[in-house]
Amino acid sequence: MLKQNLNYWEISLKNPEPIIDEYYTFNKLIVQNQNLIQKVERLRELITTYCVLLEIDRQALGKVLDEIYMIALHKNIQYTEFIAFWKTLDLSYSSFRQLPERDRKLMLHKILEEYCEKRKKLYDELGYSNIVVQALYDSGVSRKKGKAGIEKITNLILQKLKGSQIFRTIDELKDQILGYFLPDQNKVLFDKFIANYNIEYRFSQTYQGKLPDVVLKAKDHFFIIEAKHINETGGAQDKQIAELISFINQREPFQNIHYVAFLDGLYFNYFINPPQGSKVYQQKEDIENCLKRNQNNFFVNTAGFVNLLQDLGEGRL
Repeated sequence: MLKQNLNYWEISLKNPEPIIDEYYTFNKLIVQNQNLIQKVERLRELITTYCVLLEIDRQALGKVLDEIYMIALHKNIQYTEFIAFWKTLDLSYSSFRQLPERDRKLMLHKILEEYCEKRKKLYDELGYSNIVVQALYDSGVSRKKGKAGIEKITNLILQKLKGSQIFRTIDELKDQILGYFLPDQNKVLFDKFIANYNIEYRFSQTYQGKLPDVVLKAKDHFFIIEAKHINETGGAQDKQIAELISFINQREPFQNIHYVAFLDGLYFNYFINPPQGSKVYQQKEDIENCLKRNQNNFFVNTAGFVNLLQDLGEGRL
């Protein structure tokens, strides 16, 4: 038998999250990519030319704009001081990529006008360094954390539940004993899953159709997992914790359906001994009350999740 859900919560509280987690450590060095650096340096030269032509010959801007446009589509070019400037205009590189070509070039021209006026001279005086490219890339790695969290969960499943496979069809899900799938990558399978097993999944109605991160099967039990990686406190983080609490507040009429809230990152450690009356103290009480009401569900950090997987691997269902 699995342990009671509060046991896994206690295991989690006794085993805090590490300060540095290898799953969320990114050390890719793009500044050593010579092709990228050549594009960055060429972009700076072209911008200098463009700024000069804005003052003396606007009719000659076309060819220069075309080349800047092509470089602006290059992989990782967004990690430059020029693209970083766009945020000061309330514009984003991702929105630029989604526009049709004509609108992209018009947007690029308007941005260049602003950049020439507000940044070019300043940067010329301060000097350029390709360290900027690496620093901007490093500052943007937080966008990779969601994917890293799911990779962490799936890796732990494969490590602790030997013989697990990735399900691709509803037949595989029904026929195999151990495995998982990612609803965001296979919504058709998730829809068939909840239909075939008469699962209500009310969370979707409250959170604009949001899918869970992972669905794990062990024998005839299913664990529907929602994961968060949180390191800091604040209003946005409070909303994410509330979302996890709402997730495990779901209740299905079947004992083999479990909702699992997985929280890693340093925020979890605040639950270990929160000051009485604090926001975290209230969150901890809400989690524990929710677990008591819904004994089929779980709230775990890394250690608690590993312990849960180990129990599943030992056939304790």
